[in-house]
Amino acid sequence: MLPVTAAVAGTVLVVTAAGEEVISPAGAALTLLSALPGFVLGLLVLARRPASPAGPALLALVAAPVLTYGVERWASTAATGDPWWGAEVLARVGVGIWVFNLAGFVVLCLTFPDGPLPGRAWRAVPWAWLASALIVVLLVAPSGADQSDSGPTGAAIAPIAVAFLAFLATLLGAVASLVVRYRRGDDLVRQQLRWLLLGAGSVPVLLAAGWVAEVSGASTLVAYSGFVFAMLILVPVAVTVAILRHDLLDVDRLLGDTVAWVLTSLVSAGVFAAVVLLVSELGRGVVAPSVGVTSAAFVTALMLLPLHRRLHGGAARLLDRDRTVTVEAVRRFVRDVRDGEAEPEEVEGVLRRALDDDGLRLLLTAPGTGQRVDLQGVAAPEAAGTEVPLTVRDAPVAVVVLGHTSRRRLRLARELAAEARLPIEVSRLRLELRGALAEIRDSRARLVEASAHERRQLERDLHDGAQQRVLAVGMRLRSAQARLHPDDPTYADLDAAVAGLEATVAELRRLAHGIRPSGLDDGLGAAVRSLVAGCPLPVEVSVPDVPMSDAVASTAYYVIAEAMANTLKHARAGAVRICVEPRDGRLAVEVVDDGVGGARAAFGLSALQDRVAAHGGRVEVVSPAGAGTSVRALL
Repeated sequence: MLPVTAAVAGTVLVVTAAGEEVISPAGAALTLLSALPGFVLGLLVLARRPASPAGPALLALVAAPVLTYGVERWASTAATGDPWWGAEVLARVGVGIWVFNLAGFVVLCLTFPDGPLPGRAWRAVPWAWLASALIVVLLVAPSGADQSDSGPTGAAIAPIAVAFLAFLATLLGAVASLVVRYRRGDDLVRQQLRWLLLGAGSVPVLLAAGWVAEVSGASTLVAYSGFVFAMLILVPVAVTVAILRHDLLDVDRLLGDTVAWVLTSLVSAGVFAAVVLLVSELGRGVVAPSVGVTSAAFVTALMLLPLHRRLHGGAARLLDRDRTVTVEAVRRFVRDVRDGEAEPEEVEGVLRRALDDDGLRLLLTAPGTGQRVDLQGVAAPEAAGTEVPLTVRDAPVAVVVLGHTSRRRLRLARELAAEARLPIEVSRLRLELRGALAEIRDSRARLVEASAHERRQLERDLHDGAQQRVLAVGMRLRSAQARLHPDDPTYADLDAAVAGLEATVAELRRLAHGIRPSGLDDGLGAAVRSLVAGCPLPVEVSVPDVPMSDAVASTAYYVIAEAMANTLKHARAGAVRICVEPRDGRLAVEVVDDGVGGARAAFGLSALQDRVAAHGGRVEVVSPAGAGTSVRALL
């Protein structure tokens, strides 16, 4: 509880000094109001996280400036008619007492967020800092008392410079502990350290601004108000958020944006000053000063946006590397999809790698039904996990289901889902297109099956109906003819009528057989062997006895018949091989000859292409010149 005691003592000291009119009431009120938020936040952290060293470190951060300010005001009573006890001594050491403003900051750096680093060297850093600070105070005190208006004497400058260098070295050692802790820490520690960096990053900038303001003639109160505000308010707020709500905001992006804008402001100010100086020097006595200012403003305005973009990109890669790398990976994948170098359905794997979440799932909203399906179109059950919806014009398109959830991961998932909108939309449209094509293929297959059924029915009707009736009429005519004498003129007429009926029966049989190969009644193998029975070329036939629909058997038969006809007409082949085999739930048909080759798919196969496509298949013709022809169909 030493930091609490120090803070309370500093407050009492300031209030007492104000009551004795050593300092103005406004200055005392400003000091107390500046210290109050940090003091309250330190107590809050101490109450909510009693095991964390951040609470005492915050109180030390507040106590150090308040105590230092109180001691300086105490020392200032030496110049009054009623000095406080020991004011003369404090007036001598008060010249360098300002170094203890950073005492709490050193404690915070060495202990935040989970205690001191192990090792003798790190345990020695606070003592080394304290020793160097005391040496600075002791060396500055006599030089401050003996110096003339021109500053310390030459003999005092060297040891003071060495003491300051040692002080800065120990201060950098305390800051270096944050770097070591960041490299060794897990994700939570790194997130908390980023919050500290965001709050503490303004301290050196405002301190440097205070030095410049003091050199320019500003009062101490005005010059260092920003520095005190950063030390007593910004840093405590950042530390409190880091301990209690480390994932409240996307601190990496916030830190990167802040650094980018600070650097942009500094570089822009430098450019503005350089242009003004250059124009003033080149146009001295010729160009009005306002021209230099106008030119500087114009040049700065031109380079402000591109400069910020470059600095923002560099700051993001340095301070928010994880997010920057993941977003760039997704954008690169989107470019590959747009250029045709990657499949959009790979987006789920890309998101998994980007978010380091093997349990991530990407579910698409099926058009029309609104049902959730995966990238293969399979209906997905209700998934457990945090959902990140993706909508287009208020219509649900997809949802990313996270396997592991945190506020930062959720924010990053929303950003990556928006970046991957193109491949997700393309995957959904392709899924819809595949569904439509599958429905078309099924519809065509049903039409083919229906047509085959109608042909079989027509064949039966011709065989069992019209053909039988014609045969019955012919038999009755033959019976009547048998009762007549051959020399009777009617006998010859009946004979001619019966011959006509026999020709009609033959025509009906030909029509019936043309609708469907009659050999298929005994199976595809028997039909193919009957087809090639009279072939003038040796034909090797391999057709296994596998179950298949009549429509598929008919299509396979016509493919083989058409390929054989083309071979006999054009190939000048010496042998032919016919192979039919089941393959992955489909029927593969192949007719290969050893002819002259050079055939094209248009050689009488256009109708077969349509017939095969109706069964969800395709026809391929491979016919290099001089190397034979291979006609392959997959049904």
